Amino acid sequence: MKNIFTILLLVASLCANAQENTKGKITATIRINQQAAENATAELRKAKDSSLVKISLTDKNGIAEFENIGFGNYIIKITMVNFATQYSSAFNLTAEQAAVQIPAITLQPATTQLSAVTVTSRKPFIQKLSDRIVANVDNSIVSAGSSAMDVLERSPGVNIDQNDNITLRGKSGVIVMVDGKPTPMTGADLANYLKGLPSSAIERIDIITNPSAKYDAAGNSGIIDIRMKKDQRLGVNGTFTTGYGQGVYPKANIGSTFNYRNKKVNIFGNYNYAYRIGLNHLLLDRNFYENGAYNGGDLKDNYSKSPVSSNTARLGMDFFPSKKTIIGFVINGNFNHYTRDNDNSSTVLNTQKQATSTFNSLATNNDHANNSVANINFKHSFDSTGKELTADADYGVYNSKSLTLNATNYYKLDGTPLQPNYILNGDQNGKLTFKTAKVDYVNPLSKGSKWEAGLKTSFVSSDNDAKFFDVSNGTPQNDVNKTNHFLYKEYNNAGYINFHQELKKFDWQVGLRGEQTNMSTEQKMGNLKFDSSYFQLFPSAFVNYKLKEDQTLGLSVSRRIDRPGYSQLNPFLFLIDVTTYATGNTALRPQLTWSYELSYTLKNLNFSVSYSHTKDNQNITLARFKEVFPNIPSADNVTVQIPINLSSSDYVGVSLSTPIKITKWWNMVNNGNIYFEKFHGNFSGTTLNNGKPAADIRTNNTFTFKKGWTAELNASINTGGQYGFMVLDPQWGISTGVQKTVLKNKGTLRFNITDIFWTNLPKAVITYNNYIEKWHAYRESRVANLSFTYRFGNNKVQAARKRTTASEEERQRAQ
Repeated sequence: MKNIFTILLLVASLCANAQENTKGKITATIRINQQAAENATAELRKAKDSSLVKISLTDKNGIAEFENIGFGNYIIKITMVNFATQYSSAFNLTAEQAAVQIPAITLQPATTQLSAVTVTSRKPFIQKLSDRIVANVDNSIVSAGSSAMDVLERSPGVNIDQNDNITLRGKSGVIVMVDGKPTPMTGADLANYLKGLPSSAIERIDIITNPSAKYDAAGNSGIIDIRMKKDQRLGVNGTFTTGYGQGVYPKANIGSTFNYRNKKVNIFGNYNYAYRIGLNHLLLDRNFYENGAYNGGDLKDNYSKSPVSSNTARLGMDFFPSKKTIIGFVINGNFNHYTRDNDNSSTVLNTQKQATSTFNSLATNNDHANNSVANINFKHSFDSTGKELTADADYGVYNSKSLTLNATNYYKLDGTPLQPNYILNGDQNGKLTFKTAKVDYVNPLSKGSKWEAGLKTSFVSSDNDAKFFDVSNGTPQNDVNKTNHFLYKEYNNAGYINFHQELKKFDWQVGLRGEQTNMSTEQKMGNLKFDSSYFQLFPSAFVNYKLKEDQTLGLSVSRRIDRPGYSQLNPFLFLIDVTTYATGNTALRPQLTWSYELSYTLKNLNFSVSYSHTKDNQNITLARFKEVFPNIPSADNVTVQIPINLSSSDYVGVSLSTPIKITKWWNMVNNGNIYFEKFHGNFSGTTLNNGKPAADIRTNNTFTFKKGWTAELNASINTGGQYGFMVLDPQWGISTGVQKTVLKNKGTLRFNITDIFWTNLPKAVITYNNYIEKWHAYRESRVANLSFTYRFGNNKVQAARKRTTASEEERQRAQ
């Protein structure tokens, strides 16, 4: 790693020397009533499109300086509190005139009319940018008091099933990041984290459907990046937020951010506490077949109440040894306590679909998840053109402990006992450790081009120890079919290079990423070991052509990979109820995807067509227990959930985004996705070679009134679709909210109701040759929330630095 840094610094130095004769200096003097204007903000912008180049603050003499500026045509924009914005005339910086002195600019006081009017500028909840969709959570009235999971479910193209699995535009394989770092959690742990993370801690959510080679190659359907709030002001400042929500059960949250910044150091942090009682009422109708004839089944009514208390903390510091160098560290901690009471009532049916017996199961969980990640980072900017070197190193430890109880009573139809009760206790402990490091270099060239390159290395180890005891007879006896100890190790090394160029009519980018993976697993019970290694290349290319000033045509292509989540590889046998189990698959292979997208932008209208082909598509399936575990005795009506690889899948989608200004006080943003995914494969004697078209349409309406009042009305509809062997039914929802600024605009009061008619609920049918399951899940999508936010401290700000760290994919895949 030391040699890498040396080489990159040497290359950067050579490039800097080669370009010294293409840069100059600009000086501007700002005055107020013939006096120097100190601390005015001077923005250097390109004259042709007003794009920002560099920002400077005037000194005590009213002088702002811009050094190492590339030759070109510029203007300067001057802003200062209580003064009207001023612009300089356009000017040229050339080799003949490499030092430009701008004539003095005099600021004028803002007019009386302007000072008496409050001008409100709010980003819409949904924004469509050139490379991503942005959900501005901090500006959304409806999102106040919600959890991160709730906000995701209301975001364009995002759907969440009955098991809290996240899909994007109908496709699985989503990478969920927090501040640019994939969270290492998957499955229930990821869902519990998102449910415990209050929306008040989130600034925005970025949805990226076709990432470049700079990102880890994981995620065939794209990336969801949750950006946490960071106070962006100089001096001492921060926010305080509290809220209460009521659905079927109560929810509450409280949190605060703080920030201290001067010329040499920036100390920042936040803390959020959330307590939410969740509901998952799942109805199932299971039907078994033999040679096409109905062979019995059961009806299940699962009512699960799950209180979650979450403590999320973040502390960091940046040091500024010079104007061009930043050295920092960040520590993130998340501490969750999750409990669950699940009441399962089941009615067993015979071949004539008549009830023969019943059984009731009571399942409880008492789970703790303590996750900590430490990061050190370095950034050096060589000049104002964007040439920079960044480096990150992460060390993270995720500890989990779960105590479970599952007690089942069997009854005849008259209510008398049918057979002895079955009671299973579980004690599960898990530890995941990851160490990652990466370095990235960006080097702008002449004529609007640049290249960037980077290296990354990571090591992940997972230790899961599960002990299960049958206590049906009062004395704990080890259940040898469920007790297990599983070890997993993985090494990843990656490197990438990108080249980007902007020309008059079009810009283009090509990139190539290579990743080498070595993994090993060990199952202590039976002494089963497995090793694997592979190397893959992931090319990407992006082209945008400007047809006219307000029309752009774009084309992108990339290859991506989805490695199995660590929990998906875990072969433990988990009891859901006495007829339903879940397990992992150590032979599960990564899925590989080629993605293509054609886009067209006309002013604010965005239209795109996408296609992707996935090989070894990962899919959660249901199978007869005896087919997966033939050596363990079981009844015919016992099923097991297991991840498998299908042969492939093909996806075609059309997306449309249309912001519309209805009136000066009413703005609307509409987003639509129409897609079709066809799956190919075979499992448990069932051949899969079909799909189903689906549409996801959403509208977000914001209303701005006088005296600090604003309102929001959102609606969504999803027509369903198909995911592997599962076909989903349509669902829709409407949410609304109102907001009022108070306390001289330092406070914000929000009230909202989500999913007013309680209709945004998932429902589906899963079909195999020998098994059909129908399910319908009722969750707390309808909640009334009241929240209050207060902002304190200095309001004159320089934007805080955005950070991404080295532990990207690892933090997404871990459990």
